[in-house]
Amino acid sequence: MEALINDTYLNKSIEKILGCATLALYGEDIRFSVLLAIRDVRDYLTNVKAGDPAANQRVFQNSLTALANSTHPSMPDYKKTIEYAATLMTVELGE
Repeated sequence: MEALINDTYLNKSIEKILGCATLALYGEDIRFSVLLAIRDVRDYLTNVKAGDPAANQRVFQNSLTALANSTHPSMPDYKKTIEYAATLMTVELGE
């Protein structure tokens, strides 16, 4: 996978989400795994990564959206998984 963000942790998080997207192609329910990955990303962006957390979240969300938009039309479940992850970046997840 090409590095989308100049941050090893975030790139590994994207790889986790893409792994879930691959499992979705085989009918696996991946929603909880994606939710956990996004919770970890949001925690990292809020508590560890330097800079404005809201801006960092938008950059990560935009990266996910770009990935979803570049997905081949023959893989709708793969795309839906990435879109789901992107939407989780916009909602309040609570504790």
